[in-house]
Order: sequence, then C-alpha cells, then structure tokens
Amino acid sequence: MGADVRDLAPEHPVVEARFFGRVTVDDLTRAYGECLTIALETDRWLLLADCTDLLWSAPMSDLKELMDGVASLGVSDRFREALIAPSDVTAGVYVNFWETAGVNRGLAVRTFRTRDDALAWLTS
Repeated sequence: MGADVRDLAPEHPVVEARFFGRVTVDDLTRAYGECLTIALETDRWLLLADCTDLLWSAPMSDLKELMDGVASLGVSDRFREALIAPSDVTAGVYVNFWETAGVNRGLAVRTFRTRDDALAWLTS
C-alpha cells in the first residue's frame, strides 16, 4: 500500500508516480514531493500519475491543500499531469476532484483510461 515514483527518462521525458492500495495523504504528499524534486532538478514538468490500483478515503480538503502547493510553484506554463483513472469508483471521485482542482488553478491536468493515451497527451 502506498506509492512508487520513477523517472521514465530517457524513454519519455516524464516522471511517474504509481499509487496502489489504500493511499494516505502522507503517501500522496511524499510521492508528489519526490516527483516535484525530480521535476525541479531536471526541469521536466510532465507528470504521470497511475491511479489504476488506488484506494482513497482521506478528506478532499487534503487534496485541495496539496494542489494549492503545486499551483504556488509558478510553473503552469510547463506543467502537465496525466492521471490514469482508477478502477475503484470511490477513488475515481477523488481523482476527478484532483483534476478539477488543478484545472481551476490554471494547470494542465487531465484524466485518461489508458497509460498509452496518458503518455501520448503528455508527450504531444
């Protein structure tokens, strides 16, 4: 249960976080912090969040606070995040909220059903 982060370079200029099992806000914050550290070090702002196996039950206010932090980085002109939709319906509500929160803050965040579609959008 938790999250893994990996840099997909050189195959793709993308940083990936994979979420699985019951993910806590601490797991999410740690994984997102790792993604942002790689992005800051490499100046690559394409993020792939694989939420296929995600289970989530924390308050949406935690997601809002984390998205506020992302938006405050001032990288909206370079930032893109593709989310792969979870199979769990409840987790899907939270992923949709994350997408909406990002878009409302001027960030390019979009949800996809497949990894191929997500990577194609990120790298187009």
